[in-house]
Amino acid sequence: MEKRRRHVYGPVPSRRFGLSLGVDLVPHKVCNYDCVYCQLGPTRELVCARRDFFALDAMLADVELALSRGPRPDVLTLAGSGDPGLYRSLGPLIDCLHGLTDLPVVLLTNGGLLYRDDLAADALKADVLAPNLDAADEGTWRRVNRPCGEIPFARMREGLHAVCRAHSGIVRVEVMLVPGYNEACIDALAAELSGLRADRIDINTPVRPVPGSGLEACEPGCLDRARRAFGPRAEVIAAFRGGAVEAAQPDLARSVMDMLERRPCTLEDIAASLAAHPNEVVKILDEAQAAGRVVCRPGRDGSYFFAPRGGD
Repeated sequence: MEKRRRHVYGPVPSRRFGLSLGVDLVPHKVCNYDCVYCQLGPTRELVCARRDFFALDAMLADVELALSRGPRPDVLTLAGSGDPGLYRSLGPLIDCLHGLTDLPVVLLTNGGLLYRDDLAADALKADVLAPNLDAADEGTWRRVNRPCGEIPFARMREGLHAVCRAHSGIVRVEVMLVPGYNEACIDALAAELSGLRADRIDINTPVRPVPGSGLEACEPGCLDRARRAFGPRAEVIAAFRGGAVEAAQPDLARSVMDMLERRPCTLEDIAASLAAHPNEVVKILDEAQAAGRVVCRPGRDGSYFFAPRGGD
């Protein structure tokens, strides 16, 4: 029987980093932000305290197993179910990953806690630092990212700038533009980004369903205006209005469809039943909905997906 890789998902195709093997350091939807655009839905535990949610040895074993069985990814990406900066042993984990493989380690973080000295030191160990910046003022930041109340905007901003400036590797800042929240703030964001040390600015917008949000993607004209305002470092990475998303594992996609043909399930049901990471399942459901093979309906305790047979 194949060993379950609880802390590793993929490799999955990433528009930003190529073939990415994800390493998930926190439980599902434990985060210091509750972003309106999160494709995994609302944060269940909004926290700022760092702690070791899982054993370091267990995660390293999962990574080693995944690397031994291929395919070989382009990067190891620390990301997943919440902000990886909440993992207290992040620095030792990165050190161990560097000892395990020569693959670059990417740290995907919302950047909300980079003002803390311990996390700043950990973040500097990553080969690629990929923080978010979705707002240039406190009000917009709280509407879009809905941070843990302990985080002060001024210190978040100060920490982000300091760590980006000190990082010796690649820094790629992602800006998520959300209609009705921050798409009118492009000029303010451009001014803020002009003083931020970054090798590249990735412009994104919600293209996958966000449970219960009703959010839509920005129009192409808005994304292009942001690209021009943010300057030569900026590039639009978002596929407009849910362009085709590749499923990470064909066998998993078949298993998902087999399940949904027999009973409606939530995202959590599918992930738990198939021992799959929610991010993998989201990609499969998005592609299947775009093709008309899966339908989503609201239920009493969340959104349910099912595959209608013979019409719906």
